[in-house]
Amino acid sequence: KMDFRQGIPAGCRTMVVIPALLSNEDEVESLLRQVELHFIGNTDPHLAFALLTDFVDAPQEHMEQDDALLDQAKAGIKDLNRKYGNDAARPFYLFHRRRLWNPGEAQWMGWERKRGKLSEFNRLLRGDETTSFIVTQGNLDVLPAIRYVITLDADTTLPRESARRLVATLAHPLNRAQFDPDSGRVTAGYTVLQPRTEIGPSSANRSPFSRIFSGDIGLDLYTRAVSDVYQDLFGEGSYVGKGIYDIEAFERSLEGRVPENALLSHDLFEGVHGRAGLVTDVILYEDYPPGYLTYEHRLHRWVRG
Repeated sequence: KMDFRQGIPAGCRTMVVIPALLSNEDEVESLLRQVELHFIGNTDPHLAFALLTDFVDAPQEHMEQDDALLDQAKAGIKDLNRKYGNDAARPFYLFHRRRLWNPGEAQWMGWERKRGKLSEFNRLLRGDETTSFIVTQGNLDVLPAIRYVITLDADTTLPRESARRLVATLAHPLNRAQFDPDSGRVTAGYTVLQPRTEIGPSSANRSPFSRIFSGDIGLDLYTRAVSDVYQDLFGEGSYVGKGIYDIEAFERSLEGRVPENALLSHDLFEGVHGRAGLVTDVILYEDYPPGYLTYEHRLHRWVRG
């Protein structure tokens, strides 16, 4: 790792993003609260925080509640910038996409779901004006300078200073991706880093179901500070969709490798092609499903993926 204890340098400017769906008013409030908490624990002049949002799948392009939910999200981001920003920096952003018709799903939906959000966002950062984003709220002048993206789920907790530590790891010269000029494969270094993920203690104690099935939780350094067999033996970890990636290297590793409307579960695919590194000393916390039906819904989504 590099030593970024004094702050992230301008050449490593990073944006923390939460890809999510605007489904109802409570969900929008939860997303705004989550992105605010990420900022409070990881304040740095070269860190920005954004919501990447779609509307939920629908039988038509525009639904009755769409405008109200989008206005709520826009107002929330504006309030956060008013609360924490200044003339020099406004750290919060909103990027929202319109629905497109998907003949395979027979629905109007965000193109390629979460993977599409991140792919189009990477293109937007590099000046592409052909994306399906219809709302780009925030100080857009800094977008071309963004080098890394930290992507998190809506229920992921980013502990204090974790963002800086992830940036410091990916910025180290030995961790930068190196490509084979003929095949285009990543032969050394990494395009994406995966932190360790654990269940948050409050989530694990939310219900009898979560207490029984969430397993060991907490901050037991004697049993949790362990290595990973994949990283130790093969020099690669498994990417599960929450981590930091180098925009240029990540997109280069996937160029021409993803057929449209054919890939539902994208995390492992991206980790294999992009060569993911496991960062076991940086921990993210996630919620555990509070009940059996929620658990089965998640399992169905995984199996389908």
